[in-house]
Amino acid sequence: MAQLTEADRSALLAAGAPVRFADDAVLVRQGDAGDGLYVLTSGMVKVSVAAETGTETTLAVRSRGDLIGEFAVLDGMPRTATARAVGAVGAIRISQARFAAFGQQYPAALATITKSLVAKMRSATERQAAERTCGARELIAQVLYELAAAYGLPTANGTLVIPLPITQSELGELAGVAVSTTERILGELRKEGVIATRYREVAIRDMDFLATLRFS
Repeated sequence: MAQLTEADRSALLAAGAPVRFADDAVLVRQGDAGDGLYVLTSGMVKVSVAAETGTETTLAVRSRGDLIGEFAVLDGMPRTATARAVGAVGAIRISQARFAAFGQQYPAALATITKSLVAKMRSATERQAAERTCGARELIAQVLYELAAAYGLPTANGTLVIPLPITQSELGELAGVAVSTTERILGELRKEGVIATRYREVAIRDMDFLATLRFS
């Protein structure tokens, strides 16, 4: 949403209706038809995919200003993942028909949204490639860097706080790293002064170090 002009943002929000979701409520479900999308206005959403065995893997987290469900709306295919609320979530729901009308009236905005979708796909491809070539430490650094760059809030002491209630297990799933390994690496980064952690909160003290580490 931040990439849209103020007029385009207002028009997109006006195309839908506000909705609320309680903790653990499903916004979109893997395999369902793409009959609409959501613009997140508050809270956090966890995006996961389920294997045939039923095991779910966290693919991404989304927060205020992000779109949920745009893939299926744009290509007409079934939902590729499930998006579930983490805590209370506010959103604007826009039907497929209203979004199509918005795209016709605001083609530049549609192009920006499509570009954002391509960026998500590129990020997913880069993550898959990294999982084949990078070690666990580099993968964790990449996830922390991306979360801080996208959602980090600066503090008076110069750190960036990631204001997302994400667990160490979920961080590991995002990076494709085992929970025990994730806990060990986060402990190492704490000792090195790169990060500070509290319950479901991570503060980044050295973004430059993470940037160097993720590309090493």
